[in-house]
Amino acid sequence: MRWGFRVAISITLPLLWGLLTNHRIEAEWMSIAAECVSLFELKGNIGQRIRMLIMASLFSVLFCLLGSLAGNIIWLMLLGMLVVGFFCVLLKNLGDRGTGLALSVYIFYIIACAYPVQESSVLWNRCFWVGMGSLWTIVVGLVTFLFIRTGTPYRSTIASIWNAMAQLAAGAGQGWNGQSVRLSERELYLREKEVRTCLDDSLYLFENVSDTLTPNQGTEYIFAQSRKSAALVSMYVIQIAESAGAIFNQRERHISLQVFSLFRTLQQIGERMAEYLIGLKPEERVLLLSRLERLQKIAEVLRQSSDDKTSAVQEAVAKIYLYACRVEKMVRHALNLLDKTLGEKRVIQSYSFAQTLQILHPKYLRNNLKQLVNYNSMTTKYAFRIGLSLMLAAFLAVVFFKNHGYWISFTAIIVAQPYFGATLKKGLQRSLGTISGIVIGTAFLQIPFPVISKVVLVFVSSVFLVYYLRKNYAVAAFFITLMLVGILSLEPDSGKTLTGLMVLRVSGTLIGSAIAIAAGFLLLPTWDKDMFPKYRYDAFRANYRYFVNTFYSDFKEPWLKFKRLAETQNANAFDSLSRYVKEPGDKHETKNEQFFYWMTHNVRITRELNNFNSEAELDDAPLPISEKEKYMQLLSVCDELFREINKNLFRRLPAKTADEVAVPEAYPLKGFIIQTPTNTQMISVEKLWMELTFIQDGLLSEHQETKIE
Repeated sequence: MRWGFRVAISITLPLLWGLLTNHRIEAEWMSIAAECVSLFELKGNIGQRIRMLIMASLFSVLFCLLGSLAGNIIWLMLLGMLVVGFFCVLLKNLGDRGTGLALSVYIFYIIACAYPVQESSVLWNRCFWVGMGSLWTIVVGLVTFLFIRTGTPYRSTIASIWNAMAQLAAGAGQGWNGQSVRLSERELYLREKEVRTCLDDSLYLFENVSDTLTPNQGTEYIFAQSRKSAALVSMYVIQIAESAGAIFNQRERHISLQVFSLFRTLQQIGERMAEYLIGLKPEERVLLLSRLERLQKIAEVLRQSSDDKTSAVQEAVAKIYLYACRVEKMVRHALNLLDKTLGEKRVIQSYSFAQTLQILHPKYLRNNLKQLVNYNSMTTKYAFRIGLSLMLAAFLAVVFFKNHGYWISFTAIIVAQPYFGATLKKGLQRSLGTISGIVIGTAFLQIPFPVISKVVLVFVSSVFLVYYLRKNYAVAAFFITLMLVGILSLEPDSGKTLTGLMVLRVSGTLIGSAIAIAAGFLLLPTWDKDMFPKYRYDAFRANYRYFVNTFYSDFKEPWLKFKRLAETQNANAFDSLSRYVKEPGDKHETKNEQFFYWMTHNVRITRELNNFNSEAELDDAPLPISEKEKYMQLLSVCDELFREINKNLFRRLPAKTADEVAVPEAYPLKGFIIQTPTNTQMISVEKLWMELTFIQDGLLSEHQETKIE
């Protein structure tokens, strides 16, 4: 909610000042600037936050200036729409930060074009008030983080990982108490994928990984190790879930309840750890330690309860006990690391003048420019599609909606997404939310005490739009519309034409959504039916590289790096497949099921490689001499399967797509690492072989069906 209040204060106070002093037009430009500069979440370290605020402010003033001038010449304004649309897509290469910067670009260009100016005095006056609104928002933003501890931003991203782990544990525990339905493997994977998303977000903002840092690098090393601990605990939760799943159908009630209690405790550990990371409060640490003690007790009782059960139950429970002990050990390790950060200073106490100047070093601008121009064919098509859609929307606005037609352009650029399914969904959600917001907002402004009603409308809608922005886009669109209705009601003639404005805005929203959706079909469309083969190939190749790094002598890099890359590629392939099944067109249900089965087996390959690498720390019995030959033979068979499947998937890539990806790399020649694996690791290799066999058989079946068609 801190973000919501920052947005509300940034927008509302200039609005209130304009209403009280009768500087309504000036207040409107200040509030629009405040909206653009504040309507993105301040993430990352202090330097990243300050650079974001400054860049958003500069973009606001610059594109206000360009739009105010270009709006006088229709062809120049339309050409500018193409450039602005293209540029806004490129900004997305910077991630969430770039998406936030894009707001300042297209909002100001579109609105300024709708209200062009010809006199230089009016132009500079407008730019001045936009600058003042931006400056005010920078001050509000600085106040929100100058007094926090220096490590809070990093710790917040790690806290999100622990929260995702808690939800993963909660999902894994469903069904064990006999009062709920057990989650399907797909639903459980979605929760596991959310953990991966949180890890990737943290890595994007704080790029240093634990394996590249040394203890003498202070807090960076501590936080990177803490993030690593969260990742490993999430992996152990999945391993506990898999071990428990082996006995789900032959469980006894008292064992089932103990397993449920174990998962419930893991969920509480994740939640308490997240709370402790945010505030480093001693009372949260005490609660967390109590949960760890409970985890130990439950694991011990569970192990003792299995003494008189079948060998299968005993084996599964033994694994659960070992992984639970690992969780307890890893969480205590993370706590010991965090204890070293308790002396963190506040931001305002930690930055000297020289350090503050370093925040604005030109190297950061150079790095962002490199990211900005790093685009592929899909990004280029999407960028041109946005630009052309924005041109068409602006043309219709000029020809048919000379006043307030910018709602068409706003809707077109906001709704348009890289993929058709996402565009259609967002178009429907935005249309529903916007129309509801326009009607209710217009009615709200009819009540007595207009000054108070406008301020209340903007303040409340600002807070709630941030709250729902990541939860429900339709609801967020409703509150965004309420906020805009309140801000734009400052126009001198708006009080006389509220009903007319309502009709114009509703019409603009529907037309803009229709343009964005139609553009997804007609203007350089991107279809996952063409992209999924590449994502599938990338996901399997990432697993193969993970396999090579694990078993071949040529590679000795940290296994967590390849785990991270494989899981990220799995997530990309899963997202592509999910979009594909929602695309229009004839599809064979059998083929869709085969694709999902393929994804399931590929995810299991990653998990078995995780299991093999994580077992290195366990004091398990090594393989007897007679079994080592079987182990080496299995590795050879797995290697051959990897190679064959890799080539098979590469051949299935569309010709154009195949040209864009690297040819399968040369295979290592030094042979397997000489090691003494454990019995548990042997089981992981056997399961790895089974999953590869399933994928190979599935590809053969897929090929035969394609030939029949």
